[in-house]
Amino acid sequence: MLKKYLAGFAVLATLGVFRVPAQSRSVELDRGGEWLSWTPGQRATYIDGFLTGYLQGTDQACNVAQELFGDIKTYHLGDAQHPSDMPAARCLAKMETYSKVRFREATALNFSPYTEPITEFYTKHPEYRGIPFVNLVILLSDRNHKTADQLYQMALKGQIHEPS
Repeated sequence: MLKKYLAGFAVLATLGVFRVPAQSRSVELDRGGEWLSWTPGQRATYIDGFLTGYLQGTDQACNVAQELFGDIKTYHLGDAQHPSDMPAARCLAKMETYSKVRFREATALNFSPYTEPITEFYTKHPEYRGIPFVNLVILLSDRNHKTADQLYQMALKGQIHEPS
């Protein structure tokens, strides 16, 4: 009986039924090649998901800060506590913002202020397609907003680079 199973296994192995999965090429995952393979709609969906996740995570983190540190009094007697002094407000003030999303039509959002610089960067500078696109999105916040050329200058200086 054991010989039948071993013989069957040998036949299946010979036919290639049991294949060892090829290692994924990490250079292409979450990198420029993948980004450029997407349609403009898929790129917008990624940015929408990133921004939604970032905003929800920020809100939750700042609410936790309020819960943890909201009762700590660092004020002198007679000082009025201003709402902007609350831990949640101070936390939110430090977070990045992404306010360049605009309505294109009545219900459609335009994510091009984020998708276009990334697409242009990867298209013009294929040697930097190993840089994860999430790193580029972070550099497109309101405080940091870079053009594709500015992203390229940062890459040249080693300020953004491929993971090791």
